[in-house]
Amino acid sequence: MMGLRNSFVLCLALMLSFSSAIHCIDITKTLGQYPEFTTFNKYLTETKLVEQINSAKAVTILAVEDKDLAFLSGKPIDDIKTVIGTNVITEFYDEKKLLEAIGSQVELPTLSPASGLAAKIKVQLINEGEVTFSSAVPGSKPDTFLVRTVTTEAEVVSVLKVDKPIVTVDASTTSGVTGTPSVAETPKSSVADAPAPSASSRATFGFIVAVMAFASIFVSL
Repeated sequence: MMGLRNSFVLCLALMLSFSSAIHCIDITKTLGQYPEFTTFNKYLTETKLVEQINSAKAVTILAVEDKDLAFLSGKPIDDIKTVIGTNVITEFYDEKKLLEAIGSQVELPTLSPASGLAAKIKVQLINEGEVTFSSAVPGSKPDTFLVRTVTTEAEVVSVLKVDKPIVTVDASTTSGVTGTPSVAETPKSSVADAPAPSASSRATFGFIVAVMAFASIFVSL
């Protein structure tokens, strides 16, 4: 009987480990499969945004090609973090969910260290069905375009390619966004918005609770 219990406990531990592994994010490895995002991937590591991404339950990366990040070369690390962080949504969005977000006009939370609306972005549909992104700060232009879906991973990771970084307008000025990306001087916040649990994460949690309840009953026999 004792041997059966030990076998069951070992099986339970393996099941829990497997469930956790399913939802483990390794964004460096994911982006590493696409050479055009080498600089973007490097900046995620240098700004330590990679740590926040890998510990999240769900994330959407608005990835930018290396050539479109040249303007960040030599910039202070805090400025780079603001730009790159604005291109990381702390929830899962594939193209279908983006269209739903357009309909609800929701503001999407990002890993930008800025505060208030400067840490959020909006998604819009313009021209003949083109999906665009912009800062949620009033006066921001929707001029960052969705190019294509790069990859998605089970309601946990979505990597979407965009044509350039999302630019945040300085809310303290009345000037619009220029054609050259710039970094808004906005107050910094030490805490990023928490990512919302995905549907698959909630389902897995429920499954784990059920298995643990069954295990406790079995062991007490």
